[in-house]
Amino acid sequence: MNRRLNRILIVGGSAAAMIALSAQAAFASTWSISPAGSFTASLNSGTSTMLKDTTSGTTLTCLTATAKGNVPKAGSGLSGTGIATISSATFGSSTKLCTGPAGSTFTAVGLNFPWKLNAASYNASVDGGQTTGTITASGTGVGGKLTGTVVGINCSVTLGGTTSAPAKAHALYDNNSHLLAITSVSNLKVLASNCPTVNVNDGASFVTSPTSKAGTAVTHGYSVSSKIHLSSP
Repeated sequence: MNRRLNRILIVGGSAAAMIALSAQAAFASTWSISPAGSFTASLNSGTSTMLKDTTSGTTLTCLTATAKGNVPKAGSGLSGTGIATISSATFGSSTKLCTGPAGSTFTAVGLNFPWKLNAASYNASVDGGQTTGTITASGTGVGGKLTGTVVGINCSVTLGGTTSAPAKAHALYDNNSHLLAITSVSNLKVLASNCPTVNVNDGASFVTSPTSKAGTAVTHGYSVSSKIHLSSP
């Protein structure tokens, strides 16, 4: 091997190693969060949740929804993975049912708890600091079971992903408004159903509405009671 080619390979290899190390350092960023302890999160004024069967086009809307969770540890230098957890989630209530087409009504509960909140990236310039992250769960991932009445028929629907491709929510959290918005859920589909127009393996989408976009202050979503502050250096 000539001397010039050998030098190119060495320089190229060193550059690749530096890129790999930089990527690893970015991936391994640490986080700060406070306070520790339990929290509740409920939809703020003007927010709803929207679940859509993307195969049939059927859309179901909830004007009330509540989640409960916990921040296990406050402090700095923490991993973003599982930095907080959600232990329960409900949609609709006996006095304010979720609604769908043709007068259908229902309530829903989440499945596969605990759900892990995972911090991924941080933008210090948006609304006191904005975190982009995911919400994950074991098994088929984040999901839920809907129970209600569709065109006069009592029925239920179970939603989630698969063990090889679990459903995962994508979220934004702002430190100033203390709002958590769900922007999408990947791999979500119908796992079981005996409701009209909703069939097993139909695709599904779920968001808090009006929708939120990364880089813009969150104005609609779940209002977190303990006013969590989450940041990354």
